[in-house]
Amino acid sequence: MKLRDVIEKTSLKAAAREAGLEFRMAGGRMELTPTDPDDPRYCTDFILPTMRMVDACRADDFDFFRPFIDAGRLTAEQMHRAAARYHLGKTRSGKPLFWMINERQEPLDAHIASGGWISTALKARQPLLHAWCPVHCLFGQHLLSTPNSPTTLNSPTTLHSKLYTLNSSPIAIVESEASAVVLSELFPDVLWMAYATVEHLDVASFAPLQGRTVTLYPNTDPSFSTYLFFHDLADGIRERYDIHINVASILEDHATEEQKSRCIDLLDFLREGGS
Repeated sequence: MKLRDVIEKTSLKAAAREAGLEFRMAGGRMELTPTDPDDPRYCTDFILPTMRMVDACRADDFDFFRPFIDAGRLTAEQMHRAAARYHLGKTRSGKPLFWMINERQEPLDAHIASGGWISTALKARQPLLHAWCPVHCLFGQHLLSTPNSPTTLNSPTTLHSKLYTLNSSPIAIVESEASAVVLSELFPDVLWMAYATVEHLDVASFAPLQGRTVTLYPNTDPSFSTYLFFHDLADGIRERYDIHINVASILEDHATEEQKSRCIDLLDFLREGGS
């Protein structure tokens, strides 16, 4: 009996079909090809973060927006617009995904709302990625510039200027990505970013903000330590880069002791009646 006949009479073909693969014999060899070429299980594009992966996870309805919608301060349309602006997504279990996309529109990693990073999940799933050391950028960094339309490429300017239009808005940086997203609709004249965690934050993280005006809004805390950390960080940034940067003291000056004990951020302060 020929090998082809054996395959036809066994479950190999059915098993391949169940796995989303097309099984065939070619030149005496067995070949397996994806039935759907876009199946993420067999797309190498899905091994490392790509904009294709970002788009596959897109979502536009998030619980952290709801208090502001219910209070009449924002609308569902604004939530959808902000979600698109920041390329927000969700995991299969419904947890928000905050993508770290740099100014060249390259996704580097994603912070999962409950904690952890998408890179950790990818490395656990793909043994080939064990040696991969992902880098991070500020959340919202992709908003520093937006891709130009093809017609702009004919203008007599530098390559970067041809490809991107720079956003010249003043920059404000908070810790929480969710807060940055909501604040972008409350105060649209400011470019809102987030650092997510101080674990990946250092002076070099601010290099793409060269020449910009930046205000840091750190969370408050009872010991004043977070504010002092960012005050020292701002000194280091000024020494290395041409960045007009300051650390806002609004929470240290106006938050109550009870609020400081909860380590609230700027959005918490505004939601609780601060001004």
